[in-house]
Amino acid sequence: MDFTDHTVGSPVINRSSYFKQDFRLGYKLKLFCEASGSPRPAIVWYHRGVQVDPDHNRTIRNTMHGTTIASYLDIDPSSIGDKGEYECVATNGKGSRVKKFLTDYQY
Repeated sequence: MDFTDHTVGSPVINRSSYFKQDFRLGYKLKLFCEASGSPRPAIVWYHRGVQVDPDHNRTIRNTMHGTTIASYLDIDPSSIGDKGEYECVATNGKGSRVKKFLTDYQY
């Protein structure tokens, strides 16, 4: 889904994890998303349509450089409830860009 009008400076997702991510139950699930724009976008993560908030097993780390932000979502240890669709949403005053990921677990 793309909610931007592609004006100069609107967010662009430069790099990201692969769309399909399989993870082993009890091990770390890692997702990555990098976006740029002017002004530099903010990144928010969603899991099944609900914003991901850091807690005991979920960490979000952002690094910024110039007009680029890189965001890392780590879930450790992972559980059955961590499977499903994730979204990385990059937003600035000129629009938004969405990158989706589909995760599934294996034993």
